[in-house]
Amino acid sequence: MNKVEDAFSSIDIDMLERQKNALKNKSTVTPKDIKPPVLLCSSVSNPFQKDVLELGEKALRDNEVAVITVAGGQASRLGFQGPKGAYPLGEKSGISLFQFMAEQILEIRKKYSCHLPWVIQTGPDNHTETIAFFLNRNWFGLPSSSVHFVCQGTLPALYPDGQLVFSDVNTVFRNPDGHGGVYRALKNANTLNKLESQGIKFLYYCQVDNPLVFIADPIFIGHHLSNKAEMSVKVVEKRDPSEKVGLVVEQNGSIQCVEYSDIDESLQKKRAEDGSLFLRAGNIAIHAYNLDFFKKMAEAELPLHLAHKKSNVFNVKKHIFEETEVVKFETFVFDALPLASKAIVQLADRNLEFSPVKNREGNDSIKTSREAIRDRANLLERELLNKEPYQTFVRLSSSR
Repeated sequence: MNKVEDAFSSIDIDMLERQKNALKNKSTVTPKDIKPPVLLCSSVSNPFQKDVLELGEKALRDNEVAVITVAGGQASRLGFQGPKGAYPLGEKSGISLFQFMAEQILEIRKKYSCHLPWVIQTGPDNHTETIAFFLNRNWFGLPSSSVHFVCQGTLPALYPDGQLVFSDVNTVFRNPDGHGGVYRALKNANTLNKLESQGIKFLYYCQVDNPLVFIADPIFIGHHLSNKAEMSVKVVEKRDPSEKVGLVVEQNGSIQCVEYSDIDESLQKKRAEDGSLFLRAGNIAIHAYNLDFFKKMAEAELPLHLAHKKSNVFNVKKHIFEETEVVKFETFVFDALPLASKAIVQLADRNLEFSPVKNREGNDSIKTSREAIRDRANLLERELLNKEPYQTFVRLSSSR
């Protein structure tokens, strides 16, 4: 087999046909008849929800929960060379985003005497470097056998007319398949079967760029269990109508996430009777799953989202490199929500649970994330110091 044949052999023909069909179907669907979802109360503002807390804690103690963290990005936008999870966000300590999460996992394992496997989805550009980062730091004190690395998949890019794009004379131009690729990535790596063989029944999903995340929050897991949901989502209240954040809504009896840009401006600005935004549930990429449902999503055909980008590619006809428009395809993890037989939505306090670091400056930046860590430590020490189950996060936040 020559190099060109090898490049084509890696292409999923059925997926390629779906990509070409998505190119032809350029119409966009404006969400209609949408309304706010029922919002369960915040974990932090209501920590003594005894029944759901006990359910979540029992699932942890029974070794039925695993954590998935999506960490496929690079930190180049932060002015740092390396995986985003390796970025030294700790203002005093310089600890990395990965370490923020590793310390929580260590504490939870100790608190509930549980295994709590940690699955980290890397990307093609940082897989080897991420593993080396953990190895060089002695796995942050975690047994190496309890941390599983899975590399994200890719999809071929296409020209607007549907033709394949090449990055050189023998190589098809590909891009990561989006955070929705996590379902198939874990299946292809046989990780889901491994977790199932260990007795895992539930998965807690988060992204690496949010240092305020409450890993494996037992109240969130408890709500998921008590409502017999297949997939659950945490949200925060949208700051204002213009905030560019996906909105979790209810449509035709199902929960789904829609882009803010797809919602009519007047509906974005609409207010509820209490003065809050009518549609206020901002998506923060925190989910709980039944393992069985997650496995089903690995076989599902989630919608393809298109992005038109200028890229430097190889023109196979002219045998030159040139910058031209190509179409990249990806799937989104939250597009599984309407496929669940039941999904629940839990409102979290943004100040305590969400401050991602995405930019070097401005909103969602290094500065704002560090400030949020400090502010949360102060709030928790003053208001929730002795309350279950969050004192673990108080101690960890206070010294960062």
